[in-house]
Amino acid sequence: MPGFVNVSPADLLAVAPELILCGVATLLILLDAFARGLRPTFPAITLGGLAVALYAESVASGSFFSAAMETSNLTRFIDLLAIAGVAFAVLWGSALLERDGRNQGEFYALLLWSAAGLMLMVKGSDLLVIFIGLELMSFALYILAAWYRDIPQAVEAGMKYFLVGALASTFLLFGVATIYGRTGTTNLTKIIGLATAPELAFDPMLKVGILAVVAALAFKIALVPFHSWAPDVYQGMTSPAVAFLSTAPKAGAVVVLVRFLHAFYPLGLSAPWRPLLSILAVLSILFGNVVALSQRDIKRMLAYSGIAQMGYVAIGLAVFNDDAFQGVLVFLAGYLVTNAAAFLSLAVLSRGEREPHPLADLAGIGRRQPVAAGILSLAMLSLAGVPPTVGFIGKFFIFRAAVEARMIPLALIGVLGSVVSVGYYLRVVYTLFMKEPIRADAQPPEDVMSGAAYVLSAIGMLVLGLFPGWLIELTRSAASSLPLGLPR
Repeated sequence: MPGFVNVSPADLLAVAPELILCGVATLLILLDAFARGLRPTFPAITLGGLAVALYAESVASGSFFSAAMETSNLTRFIDLLAIAGVAFAVLWGSALLERDGRNQGEFYALLLWSAAGLMLMVKGSDLLVIFIGLELMSFALYILAAWYRDIPQAVEAGMKYFLVGALASTFLLFGVATIYGRTGTTNLTKIIGLATAPELAFDPMLKVGILAVVAALAFKIALVPFHSWAPDVYQGMTSPAVAFLSTAPKAGAVVVLVRFLHAFYPLGLSAPWRPLLSILAVLSILFGNVVALSQRDIKRMLAYSGIAQMGYVAIGLAVFNDDAFQGVLVFLAGYLVTNAAAFLSLAVLSRGEREPHPLADLAGIGRRQPVAAGILSLAMLSLAGVPPTVGFIGKFFIFRAAVEARMIPLALIGVLGSVVSVGYYLRVVYTLFMKEPIRADAQPPEDVMSGAAYVLSAIGMLVLGLFPGWLIELTRSAASSLPLGLPR
């Protein structure tokens, strides 16, 4: 491929954020090896690298590396989510990791490498580039899942995530190979409309290839029945890492799935893909919410909640039009802030990352730590979709798009799932403030970075819910600039 032999300055500028993140990650590894006394500065170095990478996002939209990569307002939006996800993990997680003696440079480096892979995956307009980005993102997350390697649950989480991730990669490679065999290309731009051409419209092997790629991305999103890894990984993984895993990578996989499906069906989805996505949405919403009701470990509860939340996203994927896609982007942005705040405030309120996180341990803590408990309560309300939080805005956009597309039963199931979810979300709030405390051990002091995270998460959940105009305009611009274009 000549684009990878003759790399132009414009090509390098297109991947400047990824190069910066990888460079800072390598620097952190070297500093941890040769200057361990600088470990307290690693969070600041990481945040500085994120800021520089965000500044480097000013590159113009276009096609690069011989059309293997594309940049647009949409890729910049997902890059923003990836950078925000890492920033939340660092701001809130640095004190938690230091409390447990796990604040090594490798942790921050792995977060940066994972974010770089996510950003590369979303920019890829070639299936092979998407695969490379997906693997870079995933390998870092496999290691982070077992970060507390002296804890059996963490080792189990890392092993299970690795095995399921390897299976998903197998599906993806099989799908890419099959698609290449039937179309002669892996470039999404060249694939546009090929699936509806007379010679391929009823090709069963092409449909098998498409299904394999959809299944692989559904693994990453944790839709039912591809969800089995989520509860154990969420429970065993350290909270700062799972706060990132549960948000930005899912957003990237959703956008890749939209671009992939549109490449084959530019005029909109039809059978069997729309019914299939509808079924995945219904199963995820009902299964996730019902099982979450019975959970007594709050991290497992949030895992099943995440399955249900991605079910709402799948409603937007099944609708598959401009309004639905914008609603999905609004939902994903709100979900990132909300779910990150939930996991990280929970970590602050818990006994430590080495201990389980039973809901009963939160009894009465709201009286002793009102700030952290208030952020966790606000996150629960936002996840439930209670106005005026940003969680309500995202669900409203998706359900409205489903109604306008005359997919009213799907919207009603989404509303029903939201009503069911109120039961377990409000149970957390009740436990925090209404029950008598059952433990009196001291909690770690909250530092400046944690305070900044509190402010940012409150702004994200509440202010964006009350004044969503900026977010709506940002997502509208991102949705309309999708390189392959959604049908209008």
